[in-house]
Amino acid sequence: MIGYLPQDFGYYPAFSVKEFVRYCAWLREVPDKEAGAATLRALEAVGLADRARHRMKSLSGGMLRRAGIAAAIVGSPSLVLLDEPTVGLDPAQRLDFRELIRSLAREGAAIMLSTHLVEDVGAACGTVLVLKDGQIVSSGSPQDLAQRAEPTAPGDSALERGYMTVLGSREPAGETTC
Repeated sequence: MIGYLPQDFGYYPAFSVKEFVRYCAWLREVPDKEAGAATLRALEAVGLADRARHRMKSLSGGMLRRAGIAAAIVGSPSLVLLDEPTVGLDPAQRLDFRELIRSLAREGAAIMLSTHLVEDVGAACGTVLVLKDGQIVSSGSPQDLAQRAEPTAPGDSALERGYMTVLGSREPAGETTC
Protein backbone atom coordinates (compact mmCIF):
# COMPACT_ATOMS: atom_id res chain seq x y z
CA MET A 1 0.00 0.00 0.00
CA ILE A 2 3.08 2.27 0.15
CA GLY A 3 5.04 3.51 -2.85
CA TYR A 4 8.47 4.96 -2.20
CA LEU A 5 11.05 6.81 -4.24
CA PRO A 6 14.25 7.59 -2.33
CA GLN A 7 16.46 10.40 -3.54
CA ASP A 8 19.00 7.82 -4.72
CA PHE A 9 17.58 4.44 -5.70
CA GLY A 10 19.27 1.31 -6.87
CA TYR A 11 18.46 -0.87 -9.83
CA TYR A 12 19.93 -3.71 -11.81
CA PRO A 13 21.50 -2.04 -14.89
CA ALA A 14 20.67 -5.01 -17.13
CA PHE A 15 16.94 -4.88 -16.29
CA SER A 16 14.71 -3.35 -18.89
CA VAL A 17 12.58 -0.46 -17.67
CA LYS A 18 9.55 -2.75 -17.71
CA GLU A 19 11.39 -5.47 -15.75
CA PHE A 20 12.47 -2.90 -13.16
CA VAL A 21 8.97 -1.54 -12.59
CA ARG A 22 7.47 -5.05 -12.62
CA TYR A 23 10.09 -6.16 -10.07
CA CYS A 24 9.09 -3.24 -7.84
CA ALA A 25 5.44 -4.31 -8.22
CA TRP A 26 6.45 -7.80 -7.09
CA LEU A 27 8.32 -6.36 -4.08
CA ARG A 28 5.16 -4.47 -3.15
CA GLU A 29 3.17 -7.71 -3.53
CA VAL A 30 0.98 -6.50 -6.38
CA PRO A 31 -0.87 -9.68 -7.42
CA ASP A 32 0.64 -11.38 -10.49
CA LYS A 33 -2.62 -11.15 -12.42
CA GLU A 34 -2.56 -7.33 -11.97
CA ALA A 35 1.18 -6.64 -12.13
CA GLY A 36 1.54 -6.57 -15.93
CA ALA A 37 -1.25 -4.05 -16.49
CA ALA A 38 -0.17 -2.03 -13.44
CA THR A 39 3.37 -1.88 -14.80
CA LEU A 40 2.18 -0.59 -18.17
CA ARG A 41 -0.09 2.01 -16.52
CA ALA A 42 2.80 3.28 -14.38
CA LEU A 43 5.11 3.50 -17.41
CA GLU A 44 2.46 5.38 -19.38
CA ALA A 45 1.87 7.75 -16.45
CA VAL A 46 5.53 8.83 -16.50
CA GLY A 47 5.92 8.83 -20.28
CA LEU A 48 8.19 5.79 -20.53
CA ALA A 49 5.93 3.26 -22.25
CA ASP A 50 7.96 3.68 -25.43
CA ARG A 51 11.15 2.86 -23.47
CA ALA A 52 9.78 -0.25 -21.74
CA ARG A 53 12.28 -2.57 -23.47
CA HIS A 54 15.30 -0.30 -23.00
CA ARG A 55 17.89 -1.29 -20.42
CA MET A 56 18.02 0.79 -17.27
CA LYS A 57 21.74 1.45 -17.84
CA SER A 58 20.93 3.16 -21.16
CA LEU A 59 18.57 5.78 -19.69
CA SER A 60 19.37 9.45 -19.19
CA GLY A 61 19.19 10.93 -15.69
CA GLY A 62 15.69 12.27 -16.24
CA MET A 63 14.47 8.95 -17.64
CA LEU A 64 15.95 7.11 -14.66
CA ARG A 65 14.09 9.46 -12.34
CA ARG A 66 10.84 8.81 -14.21
CA ALA A 67 11.46 5.04 -13.99
CA GLY A 68 11.84 5.52 -10.22
CA ILE A 69 8.57 7.44 -10.07
CA ALA A 70 6.87 4.64 -12.05
CA ALA A 71 8.24 2.13 -9.55
CA ALA A 72 6.81 4.21 -6.70
CA ILE A 73 3.31 4.41 -8.19
CA VAL A 74 2.98 0.92 -9.69
CA GLY A 75 -0.02 -0.90 -8.25
CA SER A 76 -1.75 2.34 -7.17
CA PRO A 77 -0.49 2.54 -3.58
CA SER A 78 -2.61 4.56 -1.15
CA LEU A 79 0.46 6.36 0.24
CA VAL A 80 3.28 7.58 -2.02
CA LEU A 81 6.51 8.90 -0.49
CA LEU A 82 8.73 10.81 -2.91
CA ASP A 83 12.13 12.26 -1.99
CA GLU A 84 13.42 14.90 -4.44
CA PRO A 85 11.37 13.41 -7.29
CA THR A 86 11.99 16.13 -9.87
CA VAL A 87 15.79 16.14 -9.69
CA GLY A 88 17.04 15.62 -13.25
CA LEU A 89 13.70 16.33 -14.90
CA ASP A 90 13.51 19.01 -17.56
CA PRO A 91 10.88 21.78 -17.22
CA ALA A 92 8.27 19.97 -19.35
CA GLN A 93 8.77 16.75 -17.37
CA ARG A 94 8.38 18.71 -14.10
CA LEU A 95 5.04 20.03 -15.35
CA ASP A 96 3.99 16.48 -16.26
CA PHE A 97 5.09 15.31 -12.80
CA ARG A 98 2.97 17.98 -11.10
CA GLU A 99 -0.07 16.84 -13.07
CA LEU A 100 0.68 13.22 -12.14
CA ILE A 101 0.76 14.17 -8.44
CA ARG A 102 -2.56 15.99 -8.76
CA SER A 103 -4.13 13.01 -10.55
CA LEU A 104 -2.89 10.55 -7.92
CA ALA A 105 -4.40 12.76 -5.22
CA ARG A 106 -7.71 12.95 -7.12
CA GLU A 107 -7.71 9.13 -7.20
CA GLY A 108 -7.40 9.08 -3.41
CA ALA A 109 -3.69 8.56 -2.84
CA ALA A 110 -1.96 10.49 -0.08
CA ILE A 111 1.28 11.98 -1.42
CA MET A 112 4.25 13.02 0.69
CA LEU A 113 6.70 14.98 -1.40
CA SER A 114 10.01 16.07 0.07
CA THR A 115 11.88 18.68 -1.95
CA HIS A 116 13.71 21.99 -1.88
CA LEU A 117 11.90 23.05 -5.07
CA VAL A 118 9.08 25.02 -3.47
CA GLU A 119 7.54 25.87 -6.84
CA ASP A 120 6.80 22.16 -7.41
CA VAL A 121 5.16 21.97 -3.99
CA GLY A 122 3.16 25.13 -4.56
CA ALA A 123 1.85 23.89 -7.89
CA ALA A 124 0.98 20.35 -6.83
CA CYS A 125 0.17 20.35 -3.12
CA GLY A 126 -2.70 21.54 -0.96
CA THR A 127 -0.82 21.47 2.33
CA VAL A 128 2.80 22.43 2.86
CA LEU A 129 5.01 21.72 5.87
CA VAL A 130 8.41 23.40 6.13
CA LEU A 131 10.93 21.57 8.31
CA LYS A 132 14.09 22.99 9.81
CA ASP A 133 16.39 20.78 11.85
CA GLY A 134 13.64 18.14 11.95
CA GLN A 135 11.05 20.53 13.40
CA ILE A 136 7.97 21.92 11.65
CA VAL A 137 8.39 25.68 11.32
CA SER A 138 5.38 26.27 9.06
CA SER A 139 2.20 24.44 8.14
CA GLY A 140 -0.59 25.53 5.82
CA SER A 141 -1.48 26.00 2.19
CA PRO A 142 1.00 27.22 -0.41
CA GLN A 143 -0.86 30.55 -0.31
CA ASP A 144 -0.36 30.72 3.48
CA LEU A 145 3.38 30.23 3.01
CA ALA A 146 3.53 32.88 0.29
CA GLN A 147 1.67 35.35 2.52
CA ARG A 148 4.35 34.96 5.21
CA ALA A 149 7.00 36.29 2.84
CA GLU A 150 8.98 39.29 3.98
CA PRO A 151 9.50 41.68 1.06
CA THR A 152 13.27 41.67 1.54
CA ALA A 153 13.59 37.88 1.80
CA PRO A 154 15.56 36.22 -1.02
CA GLY A 155 13.61 34.41 -3.70
CA ASP A 156 12.10 34.87 -7.13
CA SER A 157 8.49 34.35 -6.07
CA ALA A 158 6.34 35.03 -3.02
CA LEU A 159 6.39 31.29 -2.28
CA GLU A 160 10.20 31.14 -2.29
CA ARG A 161 10.38 34.31 -0.16
CA GLY A 162 7.85 32.81 2.26
CA TYR A 163 9.96 29.66 2.48
CA MET A 164 13.07 31.68 3.24
CA THR A 165 11.18 33.84 5.74
CA VAL A 166 9.90 30.91 7.80
CA LEU A 167 13.37 29.39 7.83
CA GLY A 168 14.62 32.63 9.35
CA SER A 169 17.73 32.35 7.26
CA ARG A 170 19.22 33.66 4.08
CA GLU A 171 20.38 30.13 3.17
CA PRO A 172 17.92 27.36 2.11
CA ALA A 173 18.72 24.89 4.89
CA GLY A 174 15.26 23.42 5.31
CA GLU A 175 13.15 20.85 3.55
CA THR A 176 9.68 21.39 2.12
CA THR A 177 7.13 18.63 2.35
CA CYS A 178 3.51 18.28 1.30
